[in-house]
Amino acid sequence: MASLYHSSFPLSPPSSSCHGVLSLPPRTAVPFVCLCRAPPQDDHDAELLGALQSNGNGSLLKEQHPASAKVLESGSGELGDSGGGRRSSQAQLRARDCARRIMSLPMEERVKVLDLLQRDDAALTISDYNDIISALARGGDYDSAVALFRALEPNGVVAPDAHSFAIAVQCFCRKGAPDEAKETLDEMVARGYLPSVSAFSAVVGCLCKRGRVTRAMEVFDTMRSVGSEPTIRTYNSLIGGLCYVGRLEEARVLLNKLKDSPKQTADIYTFTIVLDGFCKVGRTEDAMAIFEDAIRLGLSPTIFTYNALLNGHCKEGNLLKAYDLLMEMCDNDDCPPDKISFSIVLPALLRAGEVSAAWKTFKRMEHAGFEADSRALDTLARGLCRQCAADISVLREAKEVFGKVVAAGHEPVSYTYCLMAQALARGGEVDAAVAILDDMVRKGYALRKRAYTDVVRALCDRSRTYDALRVLAVVIAKDFVPGRNAFDALLEELSRQGRWPDAMAVYAAAVKRGVVVSLKRHVKEALARDQEKEEAWESPAQLGVP
Repeated sequence: MASLYHSSFPLSPPSSSCHGVLSLPPRTAVPFVCLCRAPPQDDHDAELLGALQSNGNGSLLKEQHPASAKVLESGSGELGDSGGGRRSSQAQLRARDCARRIMSLPMEERVKVLDLLQRDDAALTISDYNDIISALARGGDYDSAVALFRALEPNGVVAPDAHSFAIAVQCFCRKGAPDEAKETLDEMVARGYLPSVSAFSAVVGCLCKRGRVTRAMEVFDTMRSVGSEPTIRTYNSLIGGLCYVGRLEEARVLLNKLKDSPKQTADIYTFTIVLDGFCKVGRTEDAMAIFEDAIRLGLSPTIFTYNALLNGHCKEGNLLKAYDLLMEMCDNDDCPPDKISFSIVLPALLRAGEVSAAWKTFKRMEHAGFEADSRALDTLARGLCRQCAADISVLREAKEVFGKVVAAGHEPVSYTYCLMAQALARGGEVDAAVAILDDMVRKGYALRKRAYTDVVRALCDRSRTYDALRVLAVVIAKDFVPGRNAFDALLEELSRQGRWPDAMAVYAAAVKRGVVVSLKRHVKEALARDQEKEEAWESPAQLGVP
């Protein structure tokens, strides 16, 4: 296996043989505190800092930055053979090379490292280097921590110990490098060090998060072979990896082994991982069976458990089951639903057209103190407006939701505006419907024929032909061609009122735009109504004459 320790990191510790590692020439010892207070800015330091900034991880490589190549060429010591091996000048822990990274650490870690760096380089022990590596890791600079670990020579004056390996393993895992973490762990075991349980668990979790379950199983077997007992965290990581790659049956078998194990007991998180895996593939029945097993064992489901089941029911189309489970959560004081719970069920109900259940879900969500997103409110408003055609009593709820959409600063889509105008026209609130149409025209929205036709018809039913003519004129002015039903409604009312010049003008506008309407029919109907009125007036029976 390739060595993990050869590196060109400038913080290389002193060693008897650097194995070809290029290093900076030793300089006159200067207290580190002085360097941090006023770091000298000569040309060499400027080039070095530029190389470090360009490389990003602190290593000086010729092929990565020309400035770093110049520094190495000017500062590297003479290489020669001595005793059959190549020897380089002793690497120095240079303060300028790491000042910027050290100064970015948290205050406690910075003070600790600065105290160490005031010592002479030769006086630093592996414990001191571990403190520096640990401080870099806690400060989030995993690249520098790993580079300094690799600079430790296994057979040199300062060799890494078990703690060094443990810190490196954690750094690799947090960097998201599972292969390097496993190689470091294997090297640790090969050198006779016993990794901690947390180190094993970290590698297993890092591998499983990337779907490398086979390699995670190898680490798991190694862990048991060296006598380390896996914790529930290790099992949860492994079960999560199996579910991630679709090996659900193996995950369920491992879960059953945990339930029967006297050493480790499955927690609710373990059950949640498995049932979530089954829910994601549409096997909610198996997920519910696992959920019931957890309840029988006395475990209390968390919000993540319920949300996984809600998501599974909605994806599989079992919306009523999801709705019932959500209502059960609302009545449960131990684990009430959160915003994610409502956000899973509400859009699913709206997509399925379950407007009544969606309205109740929205009211429960509002009562719990959560706000639905604007998109869900927009969809709910459209659903309620459609229901107004069958039940006009729903208009109040539609107006409430529509008002919340507007109050939230979200602009409803054109379709929502049109449906709201139709619902208001059907409910007799024609002034509000006309106001919505005016708002749409002002904002440049397209008007649906059904929307302004219903508004025109509602105005004509109330003998408000002037307002109906104004709506129709606005529609025509926006280069929209009104539909036949709008012209018919207006012609019918104008002919009923005997306003024949206005009726002829509307008829001409319809013909000009290619809309086929029949004025003759409306004339006949008007004449028939007039004749009926005359006959009723002349009839003695109607006048009450004996």
